[in-house]
Amino acid sequence: MHLGKVLMLMLAIFCQTAAAQTLNVLDIRADEAGDICGHGGPQIEVLVTGIYAEGILTVELYKPSERDFLKKASRLKRVRVPAENGSQRVCFDLPSSGTYAVAAYHDVNGDRELARHWNMLPAEPFALSNNQKLKLRMPKFDEAAFKAGDQTTTVRLELRK
Repeated sequence: MHLGKVLMLMLAIFCQTAAAQTLNVLDIRADEAGDICGHGGPQIEVLVTGIYAEGILTVELYKPSERDFLKKASRLKRVRVPAENGSQRVCFDLPSSGTYAVAAYHDVNGDRELARHWNMLPAEPFALSNNQKLKLRMPKFDEAAFKAGDQTTTVRLELRK
């Protein structure tokens, strides 16, 4: 085979691999879309700052639970959107007014999971409602909880690494 053909083949394989990686980064499913913001009724509007355009922004809504906070058992909904520079807005329609908590993380590598350090704390940019700072443990539900009323409740999250 000629050197030119080998180089073209290598370039084609590289481009296919890069395209596949890009598709994986944006593996966002239809059931992970947020609700339409501003329609009224009990709703939470989450404004997330500290994002840059790489990977996926994931925002999760939790019901009260001391034992299962930040686990699937207490998660009401998960929204994933392509990460953009600056800030992003995600909305959740609520079943009723009440006490809730939200968590967000910037899945920089796009593997659909929160990367963690050896001590299980987040290794990717992360935030909880009330902007609870992470210390030696993850906050409890009561530390991140807030009251949502009958209209739109706005929650601001600042992602931190």
